[in-house]
Amino acid sequence: MIYDDKGEVRVIYPPGSEGYDNYYRGLEILERMYRKYWANIENKERKRGEKVAHVLDKPDKKVIRRAEQRKLKSYNLSQTAMILNVPRQTLYYWIKKRWITPKRDYRNYPFFTVFDIERLIKERHTVPSA
Repeated sequence: MIYDDKGEVRVIYPPGSEGYDNYYRGLEILERMYRKYWANIENKERKRGEKVAHVLDKPDKKVIRRAEQRKLKSYNLSQTAMILNVPRQTLYYWIKKRWITPKRDYRNYPFFTVFDIERLIKERHTVPSA
């Protein structure tokens, strides 16, 4: 079946008809085009990565990757609670008591970086109980 812009059926090709075969041949051509397109994009990314690899030394790459991964990785409250093995509401309580101060994203939702979680793990046993 082929649909128009309004979602109504325009044409129904019975299986085995010439229109049916042409329709599916067209779909196969489109699929091959998309595969070539994405293969081309992946190839460009790989070449760019190779250029970057030639510029940086091996030790520099490790240091840069680690710092970038740790800096970019952030966790929401649920994920942080799972890592710390405490209920999510406990983190809300700690925030309310100002025992911890999370960073806020563009929606004003609290989030924690890897560095914040490491600090929480170290200070976890020093947090006073209610």
